[in-house]
Amino acid sequence: MQNKNIKLHPTKLVVNRQALLNNALAYRQMLPATTKLMLMIKAFGYGSGDVAIARALAQNKALDYLGVAYINEGIALREEGVSLPVMVMNPGITDLEEVLAFNLEPTLYNPQQLTQLLKLNPQKISGIKVHVKIDSGMHRLGFHIDEINEAAARLKEAKVEVVGAYTHLASTPEPGHDAFTHRQVAYFNQAYELLVRVLGYTPLRHVLNSAGIVRFPEYHYDMVRAGMGVYGIDPSGTEQEKFRPISRFVTEISQINTLAKGETVGYVRRGRITRNNSRIAVLPVGYADGYNRLFSNGAAEVFVNGHRAPVIGNICMDMTFVDVTDIPCNVGDEVELFGDNIPIQELADAANTIDYEILTSIGARVVREYV
Repeated sequence: MQNKNIKLHPTKLVVNRQALLNNALAYRQMLPATTKLMLMIKAFGYGSGDVAIARALAQNKALDYLGVAYINEGIALREEGVSLPVMVMNPGITDLEEVLAFNLEPTLYNPQQLTQLLKLNPQKISGIKVHVKIDSGMHRLGFHIDEINEAAARLKEAKVEVVGAYTHLASTPEPGHDAFTHRQVAYFNQAYELLVRVLGYTPLRHVLNSAGIVRFPEYHYDMVRAGMGVYGIDPSGTEQEKFRPISRFVTEISQINTLAKGETVGYVRRGRITRNNSRIAVLPVGYADGYNRLFSNGAAEVFVNGHRAPVIGNICMDMTFVDVTDIPCNVGDEVELFGDNIPIQELADAANTIDYEILTSIGARVVREYV
């Protein structure tokens, strides 16, 4: 049992439950009443904490489904009592018995995986629910259209219930790729019609991600799969005012050093002091916590007591230096790494990446605090 007197890592990701609910409901309001909402909660809830987020939204009946990438993510939800249906996008060929044991809904995406499923004891697969994925142009996982008839026939014969059929769209945030998006959906619909013809019933049809929900309402179908929008960032770039960032990445000042012109800070002496009596704050956060080393040497800023402070020197595994010479501050003061004053997109730009990577890179030792 954890000793409550032990001081936890002072770097925290503070998650606002009300903002989370606001964002889920923002999607709800865009959807027909008959369209279900799945939350993609893979990668530890996009770094924000999968179990806590699932519980918060389930308690408010804001979701119908959860989606994870791998079997261990689904098991973790089940072991914490999360009872919503859980789709596993990549259960693998060898993990199907585990999927059954924890009442998860695996995705079937190729003939080899289907064969492996059907090799299980018929009593074990009786009543299993699966989702069939179609590769409509993303070219990751999925059946091709010429494989659908045989796959559907084998599933029907084995009495495996196909509860859903879906595809993944490659470019929904990009208007310049809309023609490709429409071709993907047309391909998927052809495959879906073949599937339905053989099965004799209509599984849930779902194709849209967060940006697609906003930009392609004609394809809402039976269910949509929301991700980054629920976590506070609208990937479509058109409806951000409806979504609230759910998290603040914060730490505190561990020490302040007063240094003379010509001195250096950190590894390889990259942080050079350019004026006397410079005040350099040391923060207990580094690249092991997800504060990317590419933020070094002025590429990023933090927010301290109403002011921005630039990073100076190389970011270490566990610590970061910032120049607070002109900022009134003391040891123990809070420092925002991203949040209300430092947009997460600003950090993504500094690291030449996307906001998804910044959020999902936050380390396991960082405390998640829910408010």
